Amino acid sequence: MSIWARGDRTGRVGEALLMLEGQGIIDGLEILPSEDKPYRVRVPAGIVHMDEDEASMFALGAVVGAFGDVARQRA
Repeated sequence: MSIWARGDRTGRVGEALLMLEGQGIIDGLEILPSEDKPYRVRVPAGIVHMDEDEASMFALGAVVGAFGDVARQRA
């Protein structure tokens, strides 16, 4: 079973960023498919323009940064 609703990489990257926005980890998201760097992620420092590879690495880093400590805690 997959948690992804969208089957291609572009869809999964967009969906990951949407999940980060929904969790309040990023402040906003805009995706402009016609641009060279279509992902615009709003963070406290400003708006970061990213291509798909950069956005996928950003999403991974944001998840690890936000939930890494929680995942390592033992009950």
